[in-house]
Amino acid sequence: MTVAQHSIIDDILKIQPIISNMVIEEQVRTMLEELQSILQEGIEGDVVEMGCHMGTSSLFLQRLLKIYESDKAFHVYDSFEGLPKQTREDTPDCPPSTRHNFKEGNLQVSREKFVKNFVEANVDIPILHKGFFKDIPNSEYPKTVSFAFFDGDFYGSIMDSFTKIYPRMSVGGKICIHDYEWQMLPGVAKACEDFLADKPEKGTITIRNSLAWITKLEC
Repeated sequence: MTVAQHSIIDDILKIQPIISNMVIEEQVRTMLEELQSILQEGIEGDVVEMGCHMGTSSLFLQRLLKIYESDKAFHVYDSFEGLPKQTREDTPDCPPSTRHNFKEGNLQVSREKFVKNFVEANVDIPILHKGFFKDIPNSEYPKTVSFAFFDGDFYGSIMDSFTKIYPRMSVGGKICIHDYEWQMLPGVAKACEDFLADKPEKGTITIRNSLAWITKLEC
């Protein structure tokens, strides 16, 4: 990364505070660096975020798109109803007394609160789609995607994210998966492994600052 490229991301990190404890600065920097590479390489397709909570990562991604004057649309998908039900794949391999208590509906943030955070930050509001990923019509997803951020927390949500987005990814496009290494959310890694088991990207997941990445290899 050149000094100029580095300073763009540094400037964004100085301007935009991290408004939740769901991501740390190193993870935000990694996301911005990967999106920046997509913009510089001219990979075709829009940008999507699957699961947004209160909009922390959304604000950073939108700021970078704005700086680059990108014509890529930014689509954000969330139920705005909190977490869905867990499945057996989401049960951590540790004593019950040490597990986090992720209940259905936890982490709920309203659409109105998300929008308010953008208005207060004076950042353009992305295209919002309300609903659980599998229930949102295919017509509401971009035809082509260059960059995706998956933050669905549970096995089912990550699988649904892949099902909706993977076929739309451009060759060279990138998918970032949050919580891949976190012991308390084992369904994330399990969903990645299961979905990619018969795909060209099997075994190509890389980790940077506790974020998992794959690059789309074939149409």
